[in-house]
Amino acid sequence: MKEIKVGIVGLGSVGQGVLQILNENLNSIESKINKKIKITGITAKNKNKKRDIKIDNYPWFDNPIELSLNPEVDVLIELVGGEDGIALKVVETALKEKKHVITANKALIAKHGNHLINLAEKNNVKILFEAAVAGAIPIIKTLKESTASNSISAIYGILNGTCNYILTSMERDGVNFNTALKSAQDLGFAESDPTFDIEGYDTAHKLAILSSIAYSKEINFMDIDVQGITKIELDDILAAKDYGYKIKLLGVSKKQNNGEVIQVVRPTLLPMDSNLAMVDMEKNAIFIRGNFFSEIMLVGPGAGRLPTASSVMSDLFDLANETNYPALGITSNKLEENIKSESINSNRYYLRLFLPDVSGTMASITNTMASYNISIDDITQRISKKMKDNNLVPITIISSSTDVKSINKAVEEINKNNYSPLTPNIIIIED
Repeated sequence: MKEIKVGIVGLGSVGQGVLQILNENLNSIESKINKKIKITGITAKNKNKKRDIKIDNYPWFDNPIELSLNPEVDVLIELVGGEDGIALKVVETALKEKKHVITANKALIAKHGNHLINLAEKNNVKILFEAAVAGAIPIIKTLKESTASNSISAIYGILNGTCNYILTSMERDGVNFNTALKSAQDLGFAESDPTFDIEGYDTAHKLAILSSIAYSKEINFMDIDVQGITKIELDDILAAKDYGYKIKLLGVSKKQNNGEVIQVVRPTLLPMDSNLAMVDMEKNAIFIRGNFFSEIMLVGPGAGRLPTASSVMSDLFDLANETNYPALGITSNKLEENIKSESINSNRYYLRLFLPDVSGTMASITNTMASYNISIDDITQRISKKMKDNNLVPITIISSSTDVKSINKAVEEINKNNYSPLTPNIIIIED
């Protein structure tokens, strides 16, 4: 049988997962692809670091660039992470040396994907990144292959397991954000520095990749409107529950009638009985809306050693079988420019404001909202001892349908006229 020679850069959780899968399932894998797989080189920061997988049987390279240049490597698997630095260098080097590349690096693809894919095509090799989005969920393959005959109008969902775990923990256990985050870190669902996750950037990286494939556009991460979950408090979780909703961090992209694409990452109130709201803990879930199949929902583990390594292996299967789908579903010279678009849709909104406990406050709120043609479906004064000590009252509002500019202007005026030192919380409702 023909032999595929593989080099692996990065032996963290996912890198070790790839070796584990190959160790345990090699015979089955080779029989399915009718090819031999040989690891011809591995590299990481520290050769002597304690690992769960033995690496003594594999050729070690101190310099990852040398592994990228090694003629005994057909496929380079990059699992270092990071949008620049050594990850970018080894991938560029491998592609220029006419080697196929597999990566789980969503930040790298979101920032440099257009350049790297063009470089791969120029050198007649592949760069594949199924593992970069949603762990074990085959979302990229689904978009490139299974739904390719459809015109995709929207793709949206829960794309970050860390944030989903935190929000679920706050709701189920009645704990605050910091306690839920600490629990996620203790269980390995969150990094010691969770900024990329909780500020929404990880979701935005993944959304940029999915939008590109879905709409045949260039990858455009920089123009995504990003809002994370750091402002979500337990009071918001409880208020949403009272209204019949759950709060989830969603990545949402929608294609408008003019062909432009809206891309946003934002906390969202979803009806408790909706399919997406019921996806809890560290799981991911993605909806695809197409003109011939209406909607498809994919759910599964969105991160973790073996789920992500499984997606790395699926790309290796594609290379072994010489599957010829372009990296983004269409060759880079046919991709359209991805222009940032503003939402023209109307939605209802959840608001939480902290206002002085003085007479006339409620009247001031309703009058200001009315001046922007916004009706109020519900307004509730909530109890908060902490805020009472500061002579502030938490008030939650469910607005009627309106556009984002109007709701922002209304809230800005309410806050100005009824001064509060605390920033209002505005969360979109998707019914």
